[in-house]
Amino acid sequence: MAQIAPRPQFVVQQKRTARGPQPAIIHVGDCSMIEGTPYWITEHDARVSITDPNIEACQFCRPDTELGVLD
Repeated sequence: MAQIAPRPQFVVQQKRTARGPQPAIIHVGDCSMIEGTPYWITEHDARVSITDPNIEACQFCRPDTELGVLD
């Protein structure tokens, strides 16, 4: 029996404004603060992304805390 890969649990949100792109934001998958089209990413990708200085963790759902990645 083939195993189905689990659905990614994290989302990256990218926003563009008239001034240009804003830093990407990582969310927990069920966060109510996600705006725009969600791009699902794996736990590994979320962990790596949060350590990038150009990417922020959502201050509402705190994916950095869930992943154990704290400053």
